Amino acid sequence: MTEAIRLIHTGDLHIGVQNYGRMDSATGYHTRLKDFLSTLDKLVDYAVSNETDAVLICGDVFKNREPDVTQQREFAKRIKRLADSGVFVYIIVGNHDLHNAAGKATSVEIYDVLDMPGVTVRRKPEIDVIRTKRGSLQVIALPYLSPSNLSVEGTTIEEISLDIRNKIGKMLEALVARMDRTLPTVVMSHFSLIGAAPGSEKSILMGREIMLPVSFFNRPEFDYVAFGHIHKHQVLWEEPPVVYCGSLDRVDFNEEKEEKGFVEVFLRRGEAQFEFVPLDTRPFKTLYIDAREGDPYEKALEAVEREDLKEAIVKLKVMLPADKLSSLRERELYRLLREKAFYVAGIEKQITSDNSRTRYPGINEQMDLEEAVAEYISKKEEYRPIQEKLLAMNKELIAELKGEGIL
Repeated sequence: MTEAIRLIHTGDLHIGVQNYGRMDSATGYHTRLKDFLSTLDKLVDYAVSNETDAVLICGDVFKNREPDVTQQREFAKRIKRLADSGVFVYIIVGNHDLHNAAGKATSVEIYDVLDMPGVTVRRKPEIDVIRTKRGSLQVIALPYLSPSNLSVEGTTIEEISLDIRNKIGKMLEALVARMDRTLPTVVMSHFSLIGAAPGSEKSILMGREIMLPVSFFNRPEFDYVAFGHIHKHQVLWEEPPVVYCGSLDRVDFNEEKEEKGFVEVFLRRGEAQFEFVPLDTRPFKTLYIDAREGDPYEKALEAVEREDLKEAIVKLKVMLPADKLSSLRERELYRLLREKAFYVAGIEKQITSDNSRTRYPGINEQMDLEEAVAEYISKKEEYRPIQEKLLAMNKELIAELKGEGIL
């Protein structure tokens, strides 16, 4: 049996994220930039020390379309180290890399302009053959395509979505018609697949997202399908594997409980084995404090003292009655948190009310969320004509939140 080609599948590096951090006066770098570069260094170290054949970056290298020169320089250093070590680097463009204006260059196209050996960047659909020390593989690149650049037809959202999907499907079919069926084949893409569990990017993309069916990709011509765009690592199909690598590092608190890392792939024609390789990244921690009874500050203090917060970005969520707000002693609490944690994202207060003064006496603490919202809707006269529709939407939303682990 031929030796498997070793690949690293990554994406959504989002270099340039600056939430939950501060400027480091010693280096002039934002602390979150240092976090994301440190995580990328761990991937590069792994690739070099394990003699990886190629690193596949599935879009969204930078947080925005026009990264500053420091961000570009630091990314280039790591790409050069990989290339100098004999690790091929293949990058496709993601939505964060792509300008709305069709003629403007993306932030990662400089590597094509410089013709850096061992580095390929694809902005448009293409097929490339990568020759490695363990053999050749074929990459079918299907980068993110902006709807504004697709000459979309249709008047309704449904018609436009179907037209976009059909156009991308035809592009993929044209690539398949050109492929060499004797070579191990990887598809790289940066879109949302129907059925994928969204991550923190969902709120940004809601309402203008291109959704593709898994059936575009779960076909025998492909050996491994590498996706970027959704930040949550997940496998949508087994044969061939259709895999989201997930974001390399945590972007915000929506990713607090997600393990971050990359996917290592062992590729042969007709077969791909893979495993998720977790990386040690900066933790996000939310401390939930029920201070409806007792002293709020003491309750918060007890919760903070229990946790090791030295390297964490931390947030407190405190439930307390309005008449105990002053007892929380927020200034002292912030001072304590800054001494113990890497960064304090904030103290959120959830004010509880006296049930005897509630506006809707039918709602009580024994109800689950769906029942409580249904009771609220039933009490609003103006909602009567659309009551059934609202109840159905409420049920769907709660099911979705439970599926994402939020409830």
